[in-house]
Amino acid sequence: MGDSYRLPRIVLEASSSKTWDAAISEWHVTGCRDNGDASGDCLCGHEGIRYEFTIKNSVNGNELSPIGSTCILKFENDELKNEVEGWRAAIKLLEALEARRPDVRLDGMNRDLFSRCLYAFLYEKGAFPPNRYNGYDGRNDYEFMVDMFNKRTAPTEKQRAKMYMVLNKSIFPWLVLFGRELREMRL
Repeated sequence: MGDSYRLPRIVLEASSSKTWDAAISEWHVTGCRDNGDASGDCLCGHEGIRYEFTIKNSVNGNELSPIGSTCILKFENDELKNEVEGWRAAIKLLEALEARRPDVRLDGMNRDLFSRCLYAFLYEKGAFPPNRYNGYDGRNDYEFMVDMFNKRTAPTEKQRAKMYMVLNKSIFPWLVLFGRELREMRL
């Protein structure tokens, strides 16, 4: 990293640890703002970022924002990388949901929009609430959707109906609420 790249210095100053390798393990993503027109600026000085992340230090509670997704990936921390990919995938799915184009399948199995990682991210963020249909355990719906995604044969009518319900009663409403929060943050 060149001398002009400011992020390592900023992260180290806000960390408890004083070496880069130790400091990067202290941070986790606490939020993401979709700056759709890519007009944001990263703390490092990069201009034109779309995804503005907030990261928080789990040791001392310090927060840094906005951090661009490219800079977060420079942390070379798998947990942070998965968070970035989860936020990006959720935003992509939200955009597809809002567009509702007839040529785009929103059935939970479209590999352009859905993935095991996205389902894990959605589960961690609370998009699978407990209800009477999942035995009051959202993990059951999460595991069902992953099983359907992994399926090599077409789902049965009953499975398709359950997928429809999980998508339309849990995942999509969560995404719409998530989208509203993103827009409010952008104002």
